[in-house]
Amino acid sequence: MTRSTFARFLTLAPLAAALMAGVATAAPGGLDDELQLNTSITVTGSDVHLGDVFTGYLSRPEKVVAQAPRPGQRMVLTAEWLSKLAHNYGLSWQPANGYDRAVVYQPGQNIAPQDILSAVKADLLAKSMPANFNITPAGQLPTVTIAATSTSAVGVRESFFDATNKTFSAVVEIPQGTPGAQFVSLRGAAFPVVDVPALKESAAKNTVISAAMLTTLELPEDQVRPDTITDPAMLIGKAPKGYLRAGVPVREPEVAQMNLVEVPVLGMDLRRDSTITQNAVTFATFNAADLPNDVVLDAHQLVGRTPRRLLTAGTPLRRGDVQMIRQVQVPVASRDLNRGEVLDIKDISWISMNDTDVVPNVIMEEDMLLGRQTKHPIRAGQTVRTFDILRPITIQRGKLVTILWSAPLMNLTVQGVSMEPGGIGDVIRVSNTKSKTIVMAEIVDAQTVRITTQQTASR
Repeated sequence: MTRSTFARFLTLAPLAAALMAGVATAAPGGLDDELQLNTSITVTGSDVHLGDVFTGYLSRPEKVVAQAPRPGQRMVLTAEWLSKLAHNYGLSWQPANGYDRAVVYQPGQNIAPQDILSAVKADLLAKSMPANFNITPAGQLPTVTIAATSTSAVGVRESFFDATNKTFSAVVEIPQGTPGAQFVSLRGAAFPVVDVPALKESAAKNTVISAAMLTTLELPEDQVRPDTITDPAMLIGKAPKGYLRAGVPVREPEVAQMNLVEVPVLGMDLRRDSTITQNAVTFATFNAADLPNDVVLDAHQLVGRTPRRLLTAGTPLRRGDVQMIRQVQVPVASRDLNRGEVLDIKDISWISMNDTDVVPNVIMEEDMLLGRQTKHPIRAGQTVRTFDILRPITIQRGKLVTILWSAPLMNLTVQGVSMEPGGIGDVIRVSNTKSKTIVMAEIVDAQTVRITTQQTASR
């Protein structure tokens, strides 16, 4: 080696040594060719390290290369930034294209506004605020996000309660006693509250309220009505008179003491005139105060009876809703009859009917039909009423007849004139031809009438 070459070596050696110390040396065998980019990076703490960004052979993976995002936030390492990072540390890595990137995320935990307010309230209660007071902030409180590894303790500093104006103020430190703690200042109003029971879930009418169904609401004292129930014991065992919504204070008129009774009801809808069987009857529970005075309480009062109208399943039944039906045999016309026909045995047939369906004046006896004459047409299957028929005329109006009058030990006859037509058995007016006295007499045959009772004569 010449003197000039040796001198040049001595000049370049320190510079080469400095460069070798400041960057990562190439891995033996070209291992840094296998470096891989971590595209999704999760970190804890304030720094991002070289070993967080790349996986593979690194001489100094602990090297801090960026500041971590705040807890709960993300940041993007672009392809350009990553390329410069690899160049600065002598890494043989280049982005494949401009879309190569890495996303850095630091997990966090949220301290909700209610947690902050609860900590301030507890601190105020421990000092001078009355136990029945609550607080509300003057403005909206923020949600504070801290590192996932941090303690979630909320520290309260400088809290103050003004009993005269019913206000408060405080400073909150989150997490308490840590170098990077966040501070929140708040102020607001303090007010007396009342614990009020309410339903956890909505309840329908006649639902018996139990202790397990109740929760507690904390209401401002000035929002509690005089009839609002504040003692849970006043609700347990009672039932809503109507529908009660969950999470709402209950007023005294909205509930009632339950007196539960089992009442027979129908298991299915039944139409009018259907017969109620034992299988059709079941039982349902009702509040006695809601039942009518004439409700049917004994299932035996239903079985065998029929509804007077359509009866709905599951509804309490009143005594007037059902009736006992008796089947009766009723004569009807066996064929279409014309006006003026005389009824014979062949003109009559019989059907079964509910006795309640038999209207007044319907003829029920065969003897009252035989030999009678129709006053107007009658359809086949139609019942016959008393005004539908008459006896055949045997005596016309104005006919000379013999009037019989009977008395003890004496029978008298006299001539008379019929003043109206009639058949045998009818009672008609008859005029005495000699005395002109008008009497009521029963027709015996085509020539004879008989006075059966004492008649009042009239001229």
